Amino acid sequence: MKISYHWLKDYCNHTLSVDELSEGLTNAGLVVDTSAPVGDDFCLDVEVTSNRPDCLGIMGIAREVAVLVRGKLLIPDVGYPAIAENIESETSVENEEKELCSRYTARIIKGVTIGPSPEWLQKRLQVLGLRPVNNVVDITNYVLMESGQPLHAFDLDKLEGKRIVIRQASHGETLEAIDGTKCTFTSDVLIIADSKKPVAIAGIMGGKGTEVTETTKNIFLESAFFEPRNVRRSSRILGIKSDSSFRFERHVDPECVDWASRRAAKMILEIAGGQILEGVIDLNCIRRKKTPVTLRTAKLNRLLGIHLEKSEQREILERLCFTIISEKEDSLEVSVPSFRSDVYREIDLIEEIARIHGFEGIPATSSIGVKLNPDNKLDRVVERVKGVLSGMGYDEVVTDSIVDNMQDRHTGLWSDSRSIRIINPIRHDEDLLRKSIIPNLLKVKKHNQNHGTEITRMYELSKIYLRKDNGELPDEKECLCILGEEGYFPLKGMIETILHRLNINHVLDSLPVQSDLFNPEKSAQLKLGEKIFGYIGELNREIIHHYDFRSTPCITELDFELLVNMATLENSYHKAPSFPTIARDLAVIADEVITWAEIKGCILSLKMDYLEGIEFFDMYRGKQIGPGKKSIAFRLIFRADNRTLRNEEVDVCQEKLLKTLENSLNLRLRS
Repeated sequence: MKISYHWLKDYCNHTLSVDELSEGLTNAGLVVDTSAPVGDDFCLDVEVTSNRPDCLGIMGIAREVAVLVRGKLLIPDVGYPAIAENIESETSVENEEKELCSRYTARIIKGVTIGPSPEWLQKRLQVLGLRPVNNVVDITNYVLMESGQPLHAFDLDKLEGKRIVIRQASHGETLEAIDGTKCTFTSDVLIIADSKKPVAIAGIMGGKGTEVTETTKNIFLESAFFEPRNVRRSSRILGIKSDSSFRFERHVDPECVDWASRRAAKMILEIAGGQILEGVIDLNCIRRKKTPVTLRTAKLNRLLGIHLEKSEQREILERLCFTIISEKEDSLEVSVPSFRSDVYREIDLIEEIARIHGFEGIPATSSIGVKLNPDNKLDRVVERVKGVLSGMGYDEVVTDSIVDNMQDRHTGLWSDSRSIRIINPIRHDEDLLRKSIIPNLLKVKKHNQNHGTEITRMYELSKIYLRKDNGELPDEKECLCILGEEGYFPLKGMIETILHRLNINHVLDSLPVQSDLFNPEKSAQLKLGEKIFGYIGELNREIIHHYDFRSTPCITELDFELLVNMATLENSYHKAPSFPTIARDLAVIADEVITWAEIKGCILSLKMDYLEGIEFFDMYRGKQIGPGKKSIAFRLIFRADNRTLRNEEVDVCQEKLLKTLENSLNLRLRS
C-alpha cells in the first residue's frame, strides 16, 4: 500500500518527519518497507497484512497515525447540494445475487464536463504511481486510494435501458474490459449488466463500451460490497487483477460504501461540474449483528506481564475508534467498529492495546508461567505409527480435502452415501469433500511416475467426510491410507507391525470384500475384534489401466480412531528366554472359504502349554490339492520357560492341534 506523505496530513495533523512517521508505523505493526521522494512529496510503501484491509486506504493509515500522535482523525465533509429530479426517475438497479453482492449503491450526476484533472489531484495520484486519465476517472481512483472503497463510473447514456442488473453471467457471454482484455465468461462469474449485455466484471474492472470518455455528459456512479471469495475466484478465472479486486478480496468496510459514493459525487460536482440527482439507490442486504467483546483488565495484565490501569486500556481503545458500551469494576464491554473485521475476541483487543502501548514497553522477562502439557494419547499413537512407516521407507504426503467427482465413480468403502458438495468452492471443478484418501494417493503416484519415480511408498493420515442423514454435520473420520508396491501380503504385514508396536492383541481378521477398487482375489475387509478396521487390496486392472501405472500397487485405508482406542502405549518387558525353542512347520488343506484368521483362532482357543508363537508363511492353490481347496502353511514355535522341551512333548501338542483342526474346520494335514 503506497501512501503520500503530504496527502496523509489532510486527515491528521502531525509534525512527524518522514523517518519518524516510518518508524512509528513500523512499531505499530504497519511496516514501512521504503520511503522515496517523488517531486516535493514522499511515497511510503507500507506493508499491510491481509487481516488489516482497513489500512488499504490513506484514511485508514491516518487513523493509525492519529492514535500514535494522540491527534484527531479529520474526515472530509461529504455533503452536497442536489437538484429536485429524483434518481429513480432516471435509472433503476436490480440485484439478482444478494449473496454475492450484499450492498449496491448508485448515484447520478448529470451535465458533467470531462477534462483533465486539476494539477494537485494529478500529482497526488502520480505519487502513488497512478496515471491520470480524466477528471471523473481520477476522482474515483482518488476516493479508492483515500478510503479503500472501490468505485466505478459508467457513462449513463451508454447503458442500454439506463438500468443496471447484478447477475451471474450466461455461459459464453463476452466483454472487453477497460484494459483491453477480451473476457469470455462462465456461469459462475458475477457481472454488472445493463438491460442487454455485460458492462463490468463485478468488483474487478469495468467494460470498455461504457467507460467515461471526453464525450460523456451523464455519470452513473457505482459503489458496492461484493463477496470477497467470489471476486477472488473470478479474478483468477479471468486472469485480471486490479486495485479494486485487491481490496474486495480482502473485505472492504460495508459501512463505507455510501460514504465513498457521496465523497466522489461531491468531488465530481466541484471539479467536473454538473448536477447531482436527488436521492440514492441503496440495495442493502447486510444485517450485521454487532456482538460486543468483553475485555477483562486482570487477564490483559496477566498475559502482557505489565500493569495497565483500566482507564489507560479504555483510552487506547477509544483512540482506535472502539466504543465502550459499559464498564464494570474489572472489565470493559467493547463494540468493534465495522472496519475492524479482524477483531472479534478478547485476545484481539489485548493485542490492539499491546500494539499501541508499544511492544518495547513490555518487559522481556516476566512472571508469566509456562506449563508443559504431556502429549495426549492421539499424539503418541500418531508419532509411533509414523515412526514405523518412516522406518520402513514410506513417505508422508498431504493432499487436499476438496476433490473432483472421480471418487464417485467407485463404490464407497465406508459409506454408500453421496459425496458432500461445497456450495461456494474455490475451484469450480473441485467441489466435493473427499470420502476416501485413496483417489488422492493414486494421483500422487501418477504424478511421481510421470516425473521418473517408478516405485512409490507413501502414506497419508487425514480426515475423510461422510454424509449423515437429516442434514447433520458430516462424520469427520480420521483415516490412515498406505500405498505400497511390494504386494498384498507385505502390506498386510505392515499393518500387523503397526498393531504390534501399539500392543494391540486382537486378532486381525480378513474377510472377503466386494469393491471395484480392488482385485477380488487379493483384497479383504479387515476387522479387529468385532469392528471394521479397514480395507486392503491390490488395485484392479481397470484402475491400473486408467492411471497408466506400470506397476501393480496395493493400498489400504484404515480406521485410525479405532487404532487409537485400542492402542496400549505402556511399554512391557519380558525376561530373555534361557532355553531353546522347537519349531514345527505344518501345511494343512482347507476348503476355499476357510480363512487363516479362523485357523489361527482355533489354535489359540486350545491354550496349549509351551506354544509361544504362530507364523503364517505360505498358501498354495493348484491341481495337486484339487479344486475348491487351498494349502495353508504355518510354523508353530514351542518353548518351556524352566527347562529344555523334549520332542515327545511337542508331538503330543501337535497331535492334539491337528485333531482339533480336523474336527472344527475339516482340515487335514497335507502329506
